[in-house]
Amino acid sequence: MKIVENTPLNTQAIADLITAKGDLHLVWPLAKYPFDHNQWKKVLDPAEGNKSFFFYADNHCIGHAALRTTDNPCVYAVSFLYLIPAERSKGLGQKMIGMVEQYAHKNLSASRLVMVVRTYNPKAIKCYLKSGFREDNREGTLIRMSKSL
Repeated sequence: MKIVENTPLNTQAIADLITAKGDLHLVWPLAKYPFDHNQWKKVLDPAEGNKSFFFYADNHCIGHAALRTTDNPCVYAVSFLYLIPAERSKGLGQKMIGMVEQYAHKNLSASRLVMVVRTYNPKAIKCYLKSGFREDNREGTLIRMSKSL
């Protein structure tokens, strides 16, 4: 598997990857459906220091993830993690997270990663816990998690 930075930002490729309404909701519960390119361009704006990535296996795009800036220059938020259904439950989500971690540490000097996940996405929660993230707090269906690098 390889990680490729989505630069220049190509929201159409993200839309082509995340086609199911239910998957889009799991990736970003506030995302508009059908896919709203302006909404995604705003939240993934590279001018703000955000990075979007695609993951490839055998020359096929199988996933997406993003690193978004926070108020702390050493902390990045892992966001919009998606793996196509055919590739789930194979440990590839953990590999994707590991590749994002390496990129963040090596290229962005990140010392900590944060993320949010919803209680109604138990497979993602399991993947994040296996990847070393720990729950910081809960607020309704929202779980905040973090990991020191």
